[in-house]
Amino acid sequence: MKHLYKKLSLLVLATLVSTMTMAQSADEYLVEVVFFGQPSASLVMGTPPDLDWADNAVKLDETARSDVQSIDPTRFRLSQEARKLEQNGYQIYLHQAWTQPLDNDLDVALSKGEADNGIYPIQGLVNLSKDNLMEIAVSFWRNRKASDLQMSGASIVSENLHQRRPLRLNETHYLDHQSLGMLVRVSR
Repeated sequence: MKHLYKKLSLLVLATLVSTMTMAQSADEYLVEVVFFGQPSASLVMGTPPDLDWADNAVKLDETARSDVQSIDPTRFRLSQEARKLEQNGYQIYLHQAWTQPLDNDLDVALSKGEADNGIYPIQGLVNLSKDNLMEIAVSFWRNRKASDLQMSGASIVSENLHQRRPLRLNETHYLDHQSLGMLVRVSR
């Protein structure tokens, strides 16, 4: 009888762990973004990012959160689309993917390159939320030194793609801007 009790206890424990793992993965979303420049587009200056642009966000390259994790590039789902963009003259500034829970208050911060006084060459924020519909909000910047562009005035010249839009799971969405663009895909 004692032996049967042990086996039943182990079975219940295994079922409980399995159920918790399934529930945990059911709340996990894979978010992928490809941020790129339009070929031959004129520079469209935007508002530069604030120095505290990522203070309330989870920085993907620094996070210790187990529910927000960068994924290996071999699992990217937009690689073929990114290659096609490059073949057609588009410049890929950032291609990143990660897993995260659906949390309206979670902003994920991405950056690429070396920061100059807190400003990265490429930086952005992504927020995945759901009220009635699933929505994504992005704010991405391409920042360049004015001296590199032979411009005077400000020290940094920024282009900014800022959009909020509804999306469907497992579909690729295109966010447009005069000089920038973004592909976004959210799946489970």
